[in-house]
Amino acid sequence: MNQQTLVLMGRATRDAETLTTKTGKEFSKFGMAINEYRGQDRQDEVSFYDVVGFSNQTKVVGKRVRKGDVVLVFGKPEASAYQSKDGELKANFSVSANYINLFSAPEHLRKANANEESLDAEDDSEQEL
Repeated sequence: MNQQTLVLMGRATRDAETLTTKTGKEFSKFGMAINEYRGQDRQDEVSFYDVVGFSNQTKVVGKRVRKGDVVLVFGKPEASAYQSKDGELKANFSVSANYINLFSAPEHLRKANANEESLDAEDDSEQEL
């Protein structure tokens, strides 16, 4: 039996969301970014992945993932292609997670995200006036 397993460690690019398939199966989904430093001048290259988890463990952990959290993901790699609205061919890379380990974000990132959310809430309340 052949099986591909991808192991990724990076930061969540958005809070996890819980969604439901058309057949009623619940799953977690979030994005993650992985920074890779290459060359002598240590140029930063970033890869983005969507992470989807259907197992009970990945659904539970996935609900706790917040933007900026460090996550370790084991899963099956998946790739798809699509055409954007302007006709450009694009690729999407995702991982069907078998296991997710959540590491908390540094406190300064949590505070920055909280401040950002409160500023967004203030903007919303001003628009309602």
